[in-house]
Amino acid sequence: MSCWGATRRELYWLETRQIKCLELIYECIFASQASAREADIIPVESSPQKQAEERWPMKVVRMGRSAQPSNRCVISLGAGRRGFTESLKRLEESLQRVRFEGDFLGWNDELPAGSPSQFEAPMAFKTFCFHEAKQRGYEEILWIDSPIVALRSLEPIFRMIRENGYVTFSNNYGQSLGQWSSDDVLALHQISRDEAMLIPETPTSVIGFNFRDERARNFLDRWHEMTTDGLTCRGTVAPIQSVEDHYAIAWNKEGRVSKDPRVGGHRFDQTAAGIIAHQLGMPPYADTLRDIHFKGTSVDRHTILLHHREFGEEITPLDQIYYRVFIEQPFLERPKQKLRQTLRRVKSMLTNT
Repeated sequence: MSCWGATRRELYWLETRQIKCLELIYECIFASQASAREADIIPVESSPQKQAEERWPMKVVRMGRSAQPSNRCVISLGAGRRGFTESLKRLEESLQRVRFEGDFLGWNDELPAGSPSQFEAPMAFKTFCFHEAKQRGYEEILWIDSPIVALRSLEPIFRMIRENGYVTFSNNYGQSLGQWSSDDVLALHQISRDEAMLIPETPTSVIGFNFRDERARNFLDRWHEMTTDGLTCRGTVAPIQSVEDHYAIAWNKEGRVSKDPRVGGHRFDQTAAGIIAHQLGMPPYADTLRDIHFKGTSVDRHTILLHHREFGEEITPLDQIYYRVFIEQPFLERPKQKLRQTLRRVKSMLTNT
């Protein structure tokens, strides 16, 4: 018995009981849709027409309350395995749920007109999607990879696009262009490996431009040129022969793109974007994007977009993601951690008395 009249077994019982109470309380909160209030999320009913949609090459979805044509849009593409095409639908749903004011342009399991294949120039389709949206008259255009979901309003992101001419996001990993560029590509652009190691990586999972800004127009023109130059986006002079070869380039397997041990692989369109960002003085700066698989930075109340990669054919439903972000993590996991920390301190005090 401790001097406080509690045994270790009683302290453990107290901990487990409090955790169980927390779980019951916040399950009730979720049932009353408190998560929707936290995220300013609105429910979306699936119409029979939407449920029947299995395949569409590209569509424009007008979102928001304004009756006037929008000058801004979100663009994305889901192609290849079923997980990507299903993720594209989930992204669209999340934009509806956070009341996005603008249009959504989505390419479903089909590349935009003129885009090279994934073997010819992996991920080159992004610049073709940008060009098509621009040709349709949109001035503020935000690319979002299909596995990403919106957690909160995109207004702060579009404000950055409007004020700065562009938005790119810090990767939070401390990665550099030099870690994700092939020898051939750096040689083509006359950048040494040591110099490239000092250039921050520019993620392109989310990237946006205000095309009223001259730098933004220059960025897209150069990016499009690099993605179609036959080398920068592919990473090697030799053609990609197979899916296995594609991944060998992406992850530098057996020194496929460089014998330098600092090189992790080649990142195709992202490598090209990093070179251009460095040339134009447009470094990544935003910090409202998080990755569900990276534990180094946690999702918080400032997080707007969440990269939720799926590695199979089935994807996590949007409601399940929202529950984890708005209920489970802040109201269950973090209180549990704090409670355990408090009890450990109490136990330490009891042990030392």
